[in-house]
Amino acid sequence: MGKHLLIFIFSLLITFSYGQITTRVPVNGVVKAALDEDVEGIVVYNRATNKGTITNRKGEFKIVAGIGDRIEVVAMQFQKFSVLVDQGIIDSKRLSIILNETVNTLEEVIVRPYDLSGNVKVDVKKVKIAGSSGLNEVINETRGRINDANYDFKPDSQSPVENTVFLEDRMINGLNFVNLFKLAFSKRKDNEDKKLKDLDVKMRNVYTNEFFSDVLLLEEKEINDFIFYVEERGLDASFFNEGRELDLLEFLVYQSKQYRSQQQ
Repeated sequence: MGKHLLIFIFSLLITFSYGQITTRVPVNGVVKAALDEDVEGIVVYNRATNKGTITNRKGEFKIVAGIGDRIEVVAMQFQKFSVLVDQGIIDSKRLSIILNETVNTLEEVIVRPYDLSGNVKVDVKKVKIAGSSGLNEVINETRGRINDANYDFKPDSQSPVENTVFLEDRMINGLNFVNLFKLAFSKRKDNEDKKLKDLDVKMRNVYTNEFFSDVLLLEEKEINDFIFYVEERGLDASFFNEGRELDLLEFLVYQSKQYRSQQQ
């Protein structure tokens, strides 16, 4: 009797353990906004896996997700919001996010799909972005809008071993925001007193040429010039403080778009 009871309990534990494993699938997504709104370079981040990606010129992206995952969407020009992944998104393997500009919104916007096909409508407040002449305003709009005090960057027990995130015009192999900035933040105390002129060296030590070409869409010959460009537009040591990982990424993505437009 005792042996059968142990087998029964063991079976229940195995069943429970399997029930806790979230099956994640690649989801094709797109962010849509008004015709005059830029939907390129929007950060799409899965908090459950600590992995994310960036939209292409059409607002398209691909991300691995499972039921119950919280997908955070961060754009320089819009209020941050989150989408809770449901069965419809997993079944259809698609997520279509339609942004509706509104004046009054809640401080934290969390939405779910309104149908079984992964369609989401979000009322978001538009954030005014200063032009290239208002450098301090650009910095202030960036800092603190992505990371909050309770943000947890530790992977959970459901996180997959490896994910590959694809975009139409670039490929980011497991764009893991934690690992991406590990070197920068592990040495931040040793570099706290370094001046702005040393940031270009730090940037090159942290990021590979692949990051600049695949994520920021820069040619190799443009990298050094771009680093000096962002230094002149507000990149400082505070962006390398712990908790500013996504702030720094969004800042670089936004500035890379400005830089590329000036090169045309």
